Amino acid sequence: MDIVKSLIVVFDGLRPDMVRADTMPHLHAFQTAHCRFPESRCVFPSETRVNAAALGTGCHAGGHGLVGNQFHAASIFADRPIRTSERDDLVAADVGFTGGLIQVPSLGERLAAAGRTLAVVSTGSTGSGWLLHHRAERLGQFRWLAHGAAHSTPADAWAEIEARFGPPPAVGIPQTPRLDHATSILLDYVLPVIDPDVAILWFTDPDYTYHYRGIGSPEALAALRGADQAFGRIVDRWQRPHKGNPRAIFVASDHGHITNRERIDLLAALRSGGFSVDRRAAGDADAGLVPGSVSALSFRRHDNGLQRAVVDWLAAQPWCGALFSTGPDPVAGAVPGTLNCALLGLKSPRTADLLFTLAHDDGPGDGGWPGGGLHDSDLPPAGGNHGGLHPREMNNVLLAGGAPFRTAFASPCPGGIIDVTPTVLHLLGIATTGCDGRVLTEALANGEVPAYETERHAMTAGHHPHHLSVSRTGSTRYVNGGGRG
Repeated sequence: MDIVKSLIVVFDGLRPDMVRADTMPHLHAFQTAHCRFPESRCVFPSETRVNAAALGTGCHAGGHGLVGNQFHAASIFADRPIRTSERDDLVAADVGFTGGLIQVPSLGERLAAAGRTLAVVSTGSTGSGWLLHHRAERLGQFRWLAHGAAHSTPADAWAEIEARFGPPPAVGIPQTPRLDHATSILLDYVLPVIDPDVAILWFTDPDYTYHYRGIGSPEALAALRGADQAFGRIVDRWQRPHKGNPRAIFVASDHGHITNRERIDLLAALRSGGFSVDRRAAGDADAGLVPGSVSALSFRRHDNGLQRAVVDWLAAQPWCGALFSTGPDPVAGAVPGTLNCALLGLKSPRTADLLFTLAHDDGPGDGGWPGGGLHDSDLPPAGGNHGGLHPREMNNVLLAGGAPFRTAFASPCPGGIIDVTPTVLHLLGIATTGCDGRVLTEALANGEVPAYETERHAMTAGHHPHHLSVSRTGSTRYVNGGGRG
C-alpha cells in the first residue's frame, strides 16, 4: 500500500442530521461522494476536551486519562476541578501526574517516533488545541492556536503567519471570520510550507454558536453555512491536480448537541437530601461534586452505606438518568443498582466513585430539532448542550475520502472518533498497537466489513430502571447512549 498523508477537519459539536444539502452543501456533497459512518460515536463523556484527547490518541477516556471536561484531582488543585479548557490547568496537571496527564502515546508522539510530523491549526479553546498536539514544543513541531503566540509553537512561525494573514479576528457569534482565517493558514501556509504528514484543523463552530444561541437559531444556521464554506475551500484545493498522492481527508465532530430543558442545581439538591457535599477536590465534606450533564461524585468518607444512600436517593429523583460506579463485575458497579464505569470506557484511577447522568428526551428542541435534556450549567435557557448519554450527543460525524477509500459508501459498522488515529497511522504504515480504536477497514478499497453487534445492559436502583447501549466492531467498543428506562 502506498504511504498516504492525511488531513483531519473537526467541526466542533456538529450533529450528523444537520449535514444536509440545504444547510451544508459542500460537506453534504463530500459525504455523499465518499465514505460516511452513520453509526459513529464519540467517547463518553460526550465533551469536547475528552474527545480532543480521544482523537489525538485513539483511546477512550479511561485510557488517555482525561476523564471529563472538568474533574477532581486533589493533588493538582485542592479547591477546584481541573478545567481542561485552560491550557495552564492542563500543563499543571501534566507536571503533577506521575507519567503526565495523557497516559498513552499521542498521535504526535507516534508520528515523531516514526520520523513523521503533525501540524495543528485550532480555533478552539487553549485546552482543546493543546491536547491535539500536547508535545509539539518538545518535538519541535507546529501548533497554531487562535489565542496567541503564548499558546502556539514555534514562536517565529506565529510572527510570520500574523505578518502574512493578519491577527485572528475577534470572537463572535457565529465564528465564521475566525474559521476563514484558520482555513487560510492551513491552505496557504501549513500544507504548502510545512507539508506535515498529518494536519488537523479544528473549527470551534457550530459548537460555540449552538451553546449561546441554540441549535435551531438563525445564528446557528449561519454558523453551519460559514463552516461549510470554509470546508468548500478545502475541498476545492484538494480536488486540484496533485503531484503524487493527494491527502486522505477525514471529517469528524467531537460530539452532538441537544437543547437545554430545565436547570437542576445539583449541589443544592444533594444538600437538601441531607448529604454533606461541596465542589472542592479536597475538604471537610463527605463528597466532592463536579456537576454537569454527567456529574461526578468523589467520596472522601469511604463508607459503603453512604454511597448506597446517595444512589438510593438519586434513584428516587425524577431528574436522574443512568448511574455508574467502578467495580470488579464486568456489568454491575460496586454500588448496588449501578452499572460499571468500565462499560463507558472509563476504567481509570482518575474516574470518580459515582457518575450519574440527567434525564433526557427526544422531543422537539430549539428550532424543532429533536433532543433535549436537563442540565446544570451557566448556559442560556434553550441553549445547546452536551456531555451526557443522549444518543444524539453520542452520535458524531465521521467521514473519510481519498484514494485509499471506497466511494459513495456508507459503513454498516459501529465506528467512532477513536478510529481516526489508528486509520491515519495505518495509511502511513505505522503500527496501531495500544489504540482502543481500530482501522476502518470496511471503508478501504477492497477492505472487508468486520463483524459487529450491539448489547443493551439494564440495571435497577430501587424503583429506578436505567440502561446503557454498547456496540462492538471486532474488539472495539462504542457507547451508543443510555439513561432512564
